[in-house]
Amino acid sequence: MACYFTGHWLLAAEDWQLGIGMIETDILIIGGGSGGFGAAIRAARADPEARILLLDSMSQLGGTSTVGGVNNWEPGIGGPGVHYELAARLSPNAIGVGRTVHFSSKEEPYGFSRIDPDSSYESSLRRAGLPKPEARRVHFEPDAMAEAMRTMLREAGVEIRLRTRFTDVSVQGRRIVSITAQPLDGGPPETVRSKLFIDCSGGCHLARAAECGMAFGEEPHELYQEPSAPDSASPIVNGISQVFRVTPAAEAGADELPAAARAPEIQDWVATHRPAAHVTEYPNGDLCVNVLPTMEGAEFHSMPYPEAQAIAQARMHAHWRRMQTDYGFERYRFKSMFPLVGIRESHRLVGRYVLREQDVRAGLLRQARREEIIALADHPLDTHGERNVRGVKLKELEQPYGIPYSCLLPKEYDNLIAASRGASFSHIAASSCRLSRTMMALGEAAGAASALALRDGAVYADVDVAEIRGRLGIPAFEEKALSVWGMRS
Repeated sequence: MACYFTGHWLLAAEDWQLGIGMIETDILIIGGGSGGFGAAIRAARADPEARILLLDSMSQLGGTSTVGGVNNWEPGIGGPGVHYELAARLSPNAIGVGRTVHFSSKEEPYGFSRIDPDSSYESSLRRAGLPKPEARRVHFEPDAMAEAMRTMLREAGVEIRLRTRFTDVSVQGRRIVSITAQPLDGGPPETVRSKLFIDCSGGCHLARAAECGMAFGEEPHELYQEPSAPDSASPIVNGISQVFRVTPAAEAGADELPAAARAPEIQDWVATHRPAAHVTEYPNGDLCVNVLPTMEGAEFHSMPYPEAQAIAQARMHAHWRRMQTDYGFERYRFKSMFPLVGIRESHRLVGRYVLREQDVRAGLLRQARREEIIALADHPLDTHGERNVRGVKLKELEQPYGIPYSCLLPKEYDNLIAASRGASFSHIAASSCRLSRTMMALGEAAGAASALALRDGAVYADVDVAEIRGRLGIPAFEEKALSVWGMRS
């Protein structure tokens, strides 16, 4: 691509020839999921004069947590952050705190979380070291959550472009200069020039297009010396879920199977795999059903998205019939499939530091790089589907751990930062730190860093991490403070 300078900006020759529209901004955010929301709200509130543009290909904000049907925040340490305000924005008929009333077993492979009116929001902010019956999660209506996100961003002055897909990137040396944005509802593409770029897409699509170092699948033991890593690399990634919603029915019965769900290969898959389902209750009594997994991650990523989703949806119709006839859900009827597949893992950035199993298992009091921790997590090392990991059993953690700022920074560019499940994590570490509130915290750190970089005319790597932590309200990690960090008294 031929490129020309005009002022401080690098423009592609094709832009002039095709008459593509131009947009100039200070901070461009790719992806409007939890990370994108956190980045936009934190940057906008820190610098009200900054021009901030957020692009997302879906028709709503929230990504996997709304359009993908994962309409709950799992138990987990949250820390200070915008999640408190976001939850408070939702009316009681749109949010509730749930507790598990049925644990999955071999005979009945589903967990069931019902809303408990006696449980507070704060009770959902812990996982590590907590007995399972005491864990609490947050259930919410996806449309209400998406609208609350949009309202808060508009109040902060963020420009939002939904149904718009990033398609191309122009770079100069160690800087990204512009991207091409294509409206999905028609209209010509537009070139967006920005000083800073925040990649909040699930698979770090902007970083990947700019040819940053990326990883996919299981790393071999020799790479990071992770205790549970296999001897050889593999393309295995976490399994995906096609989430669906069901609603109460007056009479017992079962839904009619669509033709695709009656296919022998679909019926064979359900009979052979009998996957577990994670069921959560909405405030109105509907249920959200998340089957773990609906399809192996490597299988899903090996075929075109529409084809993979069609298979996943057929499997879910067939699996739902089994839940109705065998597991006691005969007084519910199918209501809708969510339009976005719940992808737990795909491409991951290989950044300036890669979070690994040792960091996760060490916990806050023992892990390295404590001075640059900008977010916390305590979700289990939680893989779904096939795996080659070995040794120490993955699952619950003894204490929370931190995610260092360097995990958000690519090696190749100075004005790009990543804040999504595709940030710089190993396959094993990514299985823990991929949850929505953790992604929101990563986004807030990226947003705070962006405001400071604009203020000082600095690159991301030179922003003072101590000042980022101060703006986020992250305290020093001391023994006496560990048990209450992220909880409100």
